[in-house]
Amino acid sequence: MSNRSRLPSGLRSVQLVPEQEDATTLQLGEDFSSEKAQPLTISEVFILLSRKRDMMRELEGPRADEFSSVFKKFLEYVERFDRYKGLEAATNVRNLLQRYDNLDPFEMACLANLCPADAEEAKTIIPSLKHKIDDSSLNQLLQDLSSFTH
Repeated sequence: MSNRSRLPSGLRSVQLVPEQEDATTLQLGEDFSSEKAQPLTISEVFILLSRKRDMMRELEGPRADEFSSVFKKFLEYVERFDRYKGLEAATNVRNLLQRYDNLDPFEMACLANLCPADAEEAKTIIPSLKHKIDDSSLNQLLQDLSSFTH
């Protein structure tokens, strides 16, 4: 007996087509379309979570420190990998990346979060960059990004 015949009769004719996702071609799926979501840098996520923590402390007083363990661990994680400390540095990074209007928001976030050492490494870990930006421009962008790290 096939798996198909075990399905309820109404579902036997339904064809499940997996969504084709491929980060190398920037096909990230519907959930990551620019209309629905904007990729963030780890520093931006840290700023947002820190603000949420601070708001909760203001609103709830001493009880606010009873955040869920998942929230606490996530905050610790992003704090540990926050390369661009503070709002000013995170804003400068975002502004720098947005000057390269041929880059996709996903590529921008990857460059900021992964901090590749040079153009060759960047194009290896972010293959969609290969035909978008020349090595000289990419090396300059990476050098500019590194000036914001602490």
